[in-house]
Amino acid sequence: MNITIKYGTENIDWMALCEIFRLAPLGTREPEKLKIAAENSHTVCSAFTGQKIIGFGRAISDGQYQSAIYDVVVLPEFQNQGVGKLIMESLLEKLPKSGPVLIFVAPGKQEFYRKLGFGKLKTGMGLFPNPDMSRAKGYLE
Repeated sequence: MNITIKYGTENIDWMALCEIFRLAPLGTREPEKLKIAAENSHTVCSAFTGQKIIGFGRAISDGQYQSAIYDVVVLPEFQNQGVGKLIMESLLEKLPKSGPVLIFVAPGKQEFYRKLGFGKLKTGMGLFPNPDMSRAKGYLE
């Protein structure tokens, strides 16, 4: 399998990417909002096979103290083949090494990130616009 990682937001089919989120399943995204979020991110990388987008991830950072990774997603038929790991390694390569890198993890996916060196936070908290929905999805206690 020939996978190419591309940085930036050029040549991303936002509708196709939103469909990957739906199929993964990681919920729904609106193409225009996802594009704006990506354009305002520190690092964006996408995985392609040929011209087809099969994975994506983005990170925000202040460049010095902290970074956070969001929206790591891989098309289901390409999961468990190293694509997610390649996306994560590509993001981490571009982020500052001087501070922590945080990530929201979909319930049940913690082990994937643990293998990449991430540890469970003891002091993390979140303020969500819809806490009941966030509890139901397993993000809040």
